[in-house]
Amino acid sequence: MSVVIFDVDGVFLSEERCFDVAALSVHELLFNPRYLNLTQEKFKTSYTDEEIAEIRNKIFLDDKVLSRYKEMGLNSNWDMLYISFSIIYINLLKDSGINISNVNINNLYEMGEMLGDAEPDYGKVLEFLDGDEYTKETIYEGLVNYATSLKFLNEKDDFKTNSKLWQLGQHIYQEWYLGSERMKMKDSELPIEGDKEGFLHQEEWLAPVDKIETMLKNLLDADKTIGIATGRSREETLIPFEAAGLLKYFEDQRISTASEVKEAEAREGVDRQLSKPHPYSYLWTLYEHNEEYFTESVKGDNVSEEKVYVVGDSVADYFCSEKMEVEFIGTLTGLTGDDIIPTFTDLGVSRDNLVPDVLHVESMVK
Repeated sequence: MSVVIFDVDGVFLSEERCFDVAALSVHELLFNPRYLNLTQEKFKTSYTDEEIAEIRNKIFLDDKVLSRYKEMGLNSNWDMLYISFSIIYINLLKDSGINISNVNINNLYEMGEMLGDAEPDYGKVLEFLDGDEYTKETIYEGLVNYATSLKFLNEKDDFKTNSKLWQLGQHIYQEWYLGSERMKMKDSELPIEGDKEGFLHQEEWLAPVDKIETMLKNLLDADKTIGIATGRSREETLIPFEAAGLLKYFEDQRISTASEVKEAEAREGVDRQLSKPHPYSYLWTLYEHNEEYFTESVKGDNVSEEKVYVVGDSVADYFCSEKMEVEFIGTLTGLTGDDIIPTFTDLGVSRDNLVPDVLHVESMVK
């Protein structure tokens, strides 16, 4: 039997709103009075599309920063926003001349009071990224080394993944994306602004939903198994698929998201990051969330005898397929569109395995 496992962003759904939300999250950490409260711009909880585009272009340098993240296999918007904010923040501290040896850099409000009218330098992020050949596995080590070299590392966990600041950035992202009302239903001690509408219902499908539905039905009718492995949280994944009437085609145990990844990383004995390009999410879907194969999933070992296809738009998805030793199908509907073709071909992906959109996957599966 063949198993077809789909990524979501850049395959089924446009990544644009997710990138917008990542930019808004960095912007909020810089300008919200709760946090750094820098004075150059006024923080709001609602922006026009034009204002959002301006914020994103400024923070991500007309998407040059996003492209660099994607090239290195970094697939999580939570990581993208956090690394960007961290580099900007570290340089704000450096340029201010503040002696921070006896203060808590995780207390952004306290630090913001000392920074006053300091101006963020967004170009420092691209400068950092171009300073080394970072990969998803090495970027956080590079960030810690960067902070250490500039003498802004007080505690061993500062600027590491899942640090207090990382968790705050994730929380802010979730509120922008899900909306304040949904966040109020979650058990969290972190602050909620209270009036963010959310972008969850502004999703853009990358092909007509009726044609996607036909494609999924045809795969199932041909005795193919289908699943999802995505860097989105479970809630962010299920809601748009359910609203479009597509969730019914996926068995629950064939859907793996960032939520399952975080749960796995928190387990005793797990000492590594499991987000893409680690293939955990693809393997956990392949193994139908079967605890007997948890260790294999964490190790990145594919012991299945099934014919497996990984369908994704990014280098991270390709690296997952390579580790699993399965066939990769690349959709050209991600951030860079056709511009990613040379990157994929340089990695050894056949041009025949690169398709214009997800609807072409059906003809590729045997």
